[in-house]
Order: sequence, then structure tokens, then C-alpha cells
Amino acid sequence: MHRCAVSCLALMAATISFVPASLHAASIAPISEMQTTLPDRHTAFSEQLFRLPTRDGTILEATLLLPHTAGPFPLAIVSGGASHISGSNHGARDRYDYLSGYFLARGYAVLRPMARGFAGSEGTLISDGCELATTARRNADDIRDVSATIAQLPDIDATRIVTAGLSFGGWVQMAMGTMPLPGTRAQFLFFPLMHVSSCHNDADRLLAGASEFGAETHLPTLWVQGENDSLAPTEFWKAMYAAYKAKNPQAELVDVPPFLNDSHSLLNDPDGLRPWMAQADVMLEKAGLPHRVVVADYLPTLPPPASGYAELNDFSKLPVQNDMMRKAYQTFLTQPTPRAFVIGDDAESVGAHDFDPISSALSGCSKASQNCRLYAYDNRVVWQGHGPSQTRQQAITVPSGKVVSVFYSVINEDCTARYVPAIKLVKAPAHGALRMSTSATGVTHHTVGPLTKCNTVPVKGSVLQYHSNPDFHGTDSVTITKHVSADPKDPPITMTYLFTIN
Repeated sequence: MHRCAVSCLALMAATISFVPASLHAASIAPISEMQTTLPDRHTAFSEQLFRLPTRDGTILEATLLLPHTAGPFPLAIVSGGASHISGSNHGARDRYDYLSGYFLARGYAVLRPMARGFAGSEGTLISDGCELATTARRNADDIRDVSATIAQLPDIDATRIVTAGLSFGGWVQMAMGTMPLPGTRAQFLFFPLMHVSSCHNDADRLLAGASEFGAETHLPTLWVQGENDSLAPTEFWKAMYAAYKAKNPQAELVDVPPFLNDSHSLLNDPDGLRPWMAQADVMLEKAGLPHRVVVADYLPTLPPPASGYAELNDFSKLPVQNDMMRKAYQTFLTQPTPRAFVIGDDAESVGAHDFDPISSALSGCSKASQNCRLYAYDNRVVWQGHGPSQTRQQAITVPSGKVVSVFYSVINEDCTARYVPAIKLVKAPAHGALRMSTSATGVTHHTVGPLTKCNTVPVKGSVLQYHSNPDFHGTDSVTITKHVSADPKDPPITMTYLFTIN
């Protein structure tokens, strides 16, 4: 019935002056509760599931997220869009998303109510055909009932409420703002609108509804919308905003430049937080609401801007030139956004479509390498400076008269040799003998990552053996080049070994 962008996230906020008479604070209890920790994070939050009645007895599903801080908490009422929701597809329950994280990180309890006919809520979808404002008002009535009930909980500070909505949720939020819950101080609207498949020309209804809702509210309102919204041409949504602001002068606009392929998916990517958070924080502060981050674990890592180091598809600028690097980067380019590509001294890692793709990629890289750094994010290169040095140095202590061996092999995850690195002498030792071979058998010595399981498995490789002169004590050195790729055209690295003979 309703349409919004695929994978819509959203905030929705509610307000109420009516509380079902049969429900009292002492009887309000979740049907389930669990502690949740986000990937690569350590601070948990509580997720409580409620089933609560509206004034006509219809039971709606709602999720309450509570931060790991001291309450009572200000309340953010957050609802998602209506992507592909229909009578036969009720969609999934709204839980944590980046909008929830924005509020949780600032110490809010976050309510995610589901309208009737959505997820596990009872009833059928509310629709009044082309009467889009009426549909919004009727859905808002339901959300108010549920939100007012939650506001009675002892963990909630009902004098400090902020509401928000995205897409269909934003449209409903405009209606809810006409009768805000006592204690509601601000509202956020992210690309608010709705479309009904049976209503082919709804532009005039949306414009009239925006004007109507603006005339009936005085809430400070932040309207966030992008220039390449697939569901609303720029000229049209700007006309909607103008109609709303003409009646509610406390409205402010965040006009987001074109975002990836569709700004209607702005909040599906950590990158989509940056354009509006600062202005949202200012509005919260002016409204006397918390606006500073107190628990950073509830937010993803925000990606840096483009560095200008290279174009995204320029493989020749990759800081390390080898076959595995190019293969990993090609994999990165085929992943959906959000996505991150991280490079270390000896490994590459891709994080894609995760809660925090940057942290995910950094974590994967650090399990197999050192000096892991972000190279690219989404559709831009963010790398700063040059690549890892092509010259490396290693100190080795050798007892006098003993032979030290350095074994080289690049192996697959099944512990077989992927290729034997070619080695070539650059500088011979001054105080010892050197033997080099590319047809040796030995074992690798991985200290981190999945290949540590191969450390006892003999494989083919190259070897460097150094034997100091019997009467020498001090430091000797050997310099070689070693290939780091199965492609012989890729440049080798230069290795200098400093042998200290006791």
C-alpha cells in the first residue's frame, strides 16, 4: 500500500493526550527483554518488547531501547518507513538502526512503535485512499496511545520528549506534531511523504497536508531531505517544505547534496549521519534536551571525506601492488554500500553492509596484519599519504657459530603454498656466509589470523641462511629483495636483516 525507499530506516515520534483507561503504570511490562551489544562494541543496551493497546483495543507492537546509563531517560519516539508494506507483507519490527543510535548515544530511551498492520501489530493497514492527511492523522492516533503508555514508565522522563519520522513515518510525524504529547519539545522529519498505489496524482494532497499540519503545530522542526530523492523530485519536496514553513516558522531545512544513488536511503549508511547531526544537536540544545554524545559505542565510525589521493577505480594507485591486493580491492568494489576497504602491512580487509563497516574492516585486517589503515569508503578514496614502505628492516640475534634461517612462503587457507616468493641478493654479509634457495621446504610462522593453524604444516618456499664467521662478534647485515605477489611484474620489497652475533 505505502511506498518508500528500499531498506527504509526511520524515526517516528509520538505524542498523546489520551491514555487507555484500563492501562496503568503498574501494569506496563515488556513481554521480553534482552541485553544487546553492537558488533565490535562493548557497551550493551536493553531491548524491551511491548504489546500495548490503542483506544479501540487493537494491540500494537513496540520496542523500547534503553542506554547503559542512569535514568530516568528523555524519550525519543522513532518510527521507520513503509517499504513494500502491504496486507500480505507486514515487514519486520523496527529495532536498532542509525537513527536509534543517534539518540541512544546521547542518553535517550528510544521507542520504536509499529503501526497497525505493521510487523507484529494487530489490525489492518490504515488507508484513506488519496486522503493522505487523514491516513496520517489516524495512524498518529494509534502511535500516540502507545507512546503515552510508555511515557508512564518510571525509566522515562516524560517532560523531555523528541519525536522524529522518516518517509511514511515522517508524514505520520507531521500529523502527530499537531497534538504533541506533553513534554514534546522538538521533532525531526526525514524526507516525509507517503504514496498510495491507487492514488496516481497525489502531489496536491501532500502539499495541502504539509500546509495543514504546519498550521497546527508550533514545535521546532528539523526537515532533512536530499537533492536526489527517488520518491520526491527536488522541486516538489521544496514546495512541500515551503508550505509547511509558511505555517510553522520554527521549521528549519537541511538540504543534503546528492547522496550515493538515492538520498531517500540517506540513513542506511553511516555516511548519511554527517549532513544533519550538527544541526540536530543545535536544535536539541535550544529545546533544552540532551545533545552531546555520552556513549559513543552506540554509533558507527563516521567515515572521513575524500582525500584526493586517487580516483576510486584507479588500481595503479593502490599503496601496495600485488595480486592479492588487487583481488581484495575488486571484491570491495562489487560490494553494496556501506562498504570500507582497509590495508595493512601484510593483509587487506573489506567491511560491507555491516553496522560499522570501517570498524569491521579494521578488525579483520588487524587479525592478520599490523598498521591497518582505511583506504576507501563507499565511492571515494580517503587514503592519506603514501603506501606502506617498500623497504623493511628486521633485527635478529644469532649465537656465535650458529646458523639462522629465514623461510618465505605464501600459503592458501588450506595450508598449501600459493606461490614461492622469489628472493635476490642485494648486499652480501661482511662477516659471514650466506646461502639462498627458492626450492626449500619449511613451515610458516604466522602470529595472528586464520593461517596460524598452518604453522606446523611443511610447505614449499624460499630460504635465506646466514652463518657468521666463527671469530666475529657484533652486527652484520644482509639486504635482499623479495617478491610479494604471484605476478612477477609486481615490484618486490627490499628487506635488510641486521644480525647481532653474541
